[in-house]
Amino acid sequence: MPTDIPSGAAPQHRLARTDRDVLSRPLGPEPRPEVRAAGERLSPVFEEIAAGAVHRETDHVIDHDAVTALRDAGYTRLRVPVEYGGDGLSLAEFYPFVVALGAADPNLVQALRAHLLWVEQVLLRPAGDPLRDRWLTRIAAGAIVGNAVTETDNAAGQVTTRVTRDGERWRLDGTKFYSTGSLYADWINVHAEGPEGTSVWVRVRADAPGITMTDDWDGFGQQLTASGTTVFRDVTVDPDELLFQQYSSEASHAQALAQSVHLANLTGIAEAIVRDTVEYVRHRRRTYSHANTTLPADDPQVQQIIGELSAVAYAARATFGTFVDQLEHVQALVAAGAATEDDFTAIDISAYQAQLAIAPQVLRAATQLFEVGGASQTSRSRGLDRHWRNARVLAQHNPLIYRARLTGAHLLNGGHRAVQYTVGTAG
Repeated sequence: MPTDIPSGAAPQHRLARTDRDVLSRPLGPEPRPEVRAAGERLSPVFEEIAAGAVHRETDHVIDHDAVTALRDAGYTRLRVPVEYGGDGLSLAEFYPFVVALGAADPNLVQALRAHLLWVEQVLLRPAGDPLRDRWLTRIAAGAIVGNAVTETDNAAGQVTTRVTRDGERWRLDGTKFYSTGSLYADWINVHAEGPEGTSVWVRVRADAPGITMTDDWDGFGQQLTASGTTVFRDVTVDPDELLFQQYSSEASHAQALAQSVHLANLTGIAEAIVRDTVEYVRHRRRTYSHANTTLPADDPQVQQIIGELSAVAYAARATFGTFVDQLEHVQALVAAGAATEDDFTAIDISAYQAQLAIAPQVLRAATQLFEVGGASQTSRSRGLDRHWRNARVLAQHNPLIYRARLTGAHLLNGGHRAVQYTVGTAG
């Protein structure tokens, strides 16, 4: 499989191990039957996705079949409780699958990120809540959720998309960009302004009349995440799908949870860098007259690079595993109604530290991998540049300079609050 994340002897610092084909090292306790079953379903899907990753990148293929295969194998319902038809995995059991998909194709992790985060939001609603019951049932049955949150010309903290009352009918109007995953989705989760300036989240069917989606995201990485423009014109809204909720006023662990998917994806890219570099060197026969050995695989300097790349992947796994354990602890406190602002601050800072530890090293590894070959290693047919491009765009979502400053400021002076930050245009 594309990834290898051990559970280790110190469970507070490791991820739970899934099926042996997903995580090959025989460390830690055996996985629960639900985890093993999920691994058996998803391992061949991940392998097939990895095999087609370069082709999709080269030819810009929005692969609906790959997303369908993931859904049919249960990836989109791994966290849904068993009583609703899901696998009921814990966060620590779940994230190795996200890492494995990131190693196979990080575009698909990002495309399904909004879905995963919506599942977490629904899970935290009280038992018996109609929205919770309705959506867990839908997701277990195969529904996929995309998002439409970010706009391009809005002021920070504001949106121009509107939900309005038109007689007995609610309607949605506006334009969104970075509509990540919506071209793959059955539903779109939209952030809008409601009556009297309220903040509202609304789910609409992706195929509803009045919705137009365009694959116009032109980033040099993460090109296949379906992150383009979505236009809503007089779209009818089901009142049951209106959720009035402030976007950023209260402290929470939402930001840390959102960053967890990026961190899993970067960890997967680190795994893919090792996998693809080892594969390249093993099959390489060309060398230089001034090389140390006839075959590159026997060259101690090439071996050194492979070892250093593997250390980056190991460090990413260890860092991410620690963060997931902390996140799961805070999520349990939230579910019990016992989380405090200090808990939210701690997990926010942990997310920042994990990003600062993982992202720069993965980016460095994505460049260092080219030290093991010659000009032929840069052939587009190999697609090895995709690792840097995808990692760079993932890291670009959340500028590391601000993460470092906020972390340092809090350690020196305290006062950090874990509120959702916003993006917008200066007035």
